[in-house]
Parts: sequence; structure tokens; C-alpha cells
Amino acid sequence: MTTNILFVSVEIPVKITRQELEEEFPGLVLTTIEKSLMGEISNNKYIFASSFGIITFCNFSHEEIKSFLSRLDIKEADSYMTALINQDYPMIVDEQYEKPLIDEHTIKYNKFNKSVASIISLALSQSVGLEISEKSLEQKMIESKAIYDKIEKLKIKDRSSLMSFASSIAKERFDILNKLYLLDKPDILWDDLELESLYNQLGMQLELKSRFEVVEYKMSYLKESIDFATDRVNQKSSEFLEWIIIWLIVIEVFFSIYDYIIKPNL
Repeated sequence: MTTNILFVSVEIPVKITRQELEEEFPGLVLTTIEKSLMGEISNNKYIFASSFGIITFCNFSHEEIKSFLSRLDIKEADSYMTALINQDYPMIVDEQYEKPLIDEHTIKYNKFNKSVASIISLALSQSVGLEISEKSLEQKMIESKAIYDKIEKLKIKDRSSLMSFASSIAKERFDILNKLYLLDKPDILWDDLELESLYNQLGMQLELKSRFEVVEYKMSYLKESIDFATDRVNQKSSEFLEWIIIWLIVIEVFFSIYDYIIKPNL
């Protein structure tokens, strides 16, 4: 017997709590997996709420997902497939697949349970989390280019905006590392070679490692670029202060000459 299952991971622009999930699905028993919440709604229907703002629906119809998002007061609920960052992956459960097989279109395996659902949900959540970070960094790269284009025209008064941009980059870096620490091998895989194979194959198809490396590279580039721009402004500030000190010395010398040489001879 063949069973078709659909996983859908969706960006959630609002924070969802354990209490909200339990109120939404009475009787839901939530367990913690890699700092994320996993619960079985009914037979072969699961929900996975990551710690970084992604919810993965397992075996939900699109209408059920829209309804759930609407009850969270998410205004993009009806158009979540285009308005929110999301990713889906179909799964075929059939006894003929003795080991997990994954291509770019389908997950194939002979078993389906909570552990399998959690690993697939985790990988999809990571992929959506990476896409969110990628889009955010694209915008910051544009802002960084705008700074570079006027690097020679930066003035001391621009230091405040540069520091604000630097702070946003630092926060972005912290958020990315904090959210996507899950790219390390989950603990649940240590004693299950087939689950590990499932996660590794899915990670390769979703290009999790290579995408994360690109994100890290962009973060390093942004940090270097803002450091360079800040150094330029600080240099101008130092030069300005040096000139102030020079002029103060000149003024002090002038008054000393006036008091001790010119004034007595008047």
C-alpha cells in the first residue's frame, strides 16, 4: 500500500507559543526536539514549530494550513504560498523502499512515524530559515553597496548611521547562528543510521551546508565592508580633532604673545 504525505514549511511572522498550539489543538502532546516543538495532531498528521519562526505542517491540506494561519491573525494567510517564504516536499511511503531515497522532487521510504516526520520537518525548517536569512542579507548587501558608492563622501555626521548599520549586521549574524545551530547533526540521529541517511540526503538536496557557507561568506563581507567604512569616518574624525587641537594651540600661542609681548608695549 502506498501513502502520499506532504510536508509544508512556512515562515511565521509572529511568535507562536506552546500554549497557543495546545489551545489550537486540544489534547495535543508536544515534545521538544532540538529546541523545537513537535506534536501529533491525529494519525500521521504532525505539526513542527521550530525555535526560529518556522512551522512545518505534515499531512495538512492547503486549506487547513490557511485556516490555521488565519486563526493566528496572519494577514497573508490566504496567500501564504506567495506572500510568505515557504517550501514543500512530498513523501511516498511504500514497502518497496527499504532505505530512504530522496531526489529533488520526492522523499521515498518504507516507514513513517514521529521520528521520520520530525527529521524531515527539521530539514525543511532549516531550509526556509536559510532562505529568510538569504533574502535579508541581499537587502543588506544593497545597503552596503550604497555605502561603498559614497565612501569618499562620508562625513563625521554619518558615523551614527554607520554604527546603526553595523549593529544590525551584528544582530543579523547572531540571529543566523542562533537560529541555524541546528545544522549540526541532531541528537536523534546518533543511534539510527537510516534516520541519519534520511537527514543527510535531504540536507544535500536542499543544499543546506553550501547555502549556509554562502550566508557566512556574505556576513563576513558585510562585517569587513562596514568596518572599512567606519574606519574611514573615524580617521576623518581624528583628523578633525587634530586640526581643532592645532588651532587651539595657535590661539593659545597668539594670546600668550599678546599678553607677554604686545600688550606690555602698548
